[in-house]
Amino acid sequence: MKVHQYNNLTELLLTLVRERPGMYLGTAHISKLPNFILGYQFCNNISKNEKDFYFGEKGFLNWYATNYNPGKMSFWQDYFLVEAGNDEFKALTLYFTRLEEYYNWYKSQLDKQPETK
Repeated sequence: MKVHQYNNLTELLLTLVRERPGMYLGTAHISKLPNFILGYQFCNNISKNEKDFYFGEKGFLNWYATNYNPGKMSFWQDYFLVEAGNDEFKALTLYFTRLEEYYNWYKSQLDKQPETK
């Protein structure tokens, strides 16, 4: 069995969690995703993984807010629920679609940066 080590949350979400959300979240509902992400963030803070770019100023939620202007809501997952007509599964699918857009954008930004030695 091939074991792949994921260097960041975005890759983990777009591969394992997207493929089998019920296994990682309990059910394929967007409302389950925040606790998974918080657990990851907690472990990330312990391990000091500085390769992760999901959080922060150039992170996914800031990118989403800039590109989709979702308005003010109490919880980030509500953006996707509203856009998906309050369907939990559709909202989760939409989340992964937007996350993939972000990931492709982020990688394209890295390609534009000059190499440093």
